[in-house]
Amino acid sequence: MKRWRCPECGAVYTMRPWTHWRRFFSPWWLILASLLQKVLHGRWLSVAGRQRQQYWQRGYLKQRQVAGGLVGVEELHEMGIIVATHSLTERRIQLFEPSAHRTFAATGAAESG
Repeated sequence: MKRWRCPECGAVYTMRPWTHWRRFFSPWWLILASLLQKVLHGRWLSVAGRQRQQYWQRGYLKQRQVAGGLVGVEELHEMGIIVATHSLTERRIQLFEPSAHRTFAATGAAESG
């Protein structure tokens, strides 16, 4: 994923594909498959690391608790919640709305003089 750091404020801007949730480097379908595999069969997927999948599960348990306790993976996803996030404030899936104008511009180094 391509990332840029703003020279003025230090913020990092990331260009993510539509297959990735905010703050995750794995596609959302892999995260959902991992959580469903663990819930239904009691084991992790072999295509992703165990620690990473455990992190997703802890996020899922947190989001499930916020939603009422008995909500499944599919229900959270249908509600528009990032299922594996640990954030309580930025948990909604926000789709990118393409704009006719660029939201940021690349600038060169400032000239000293």
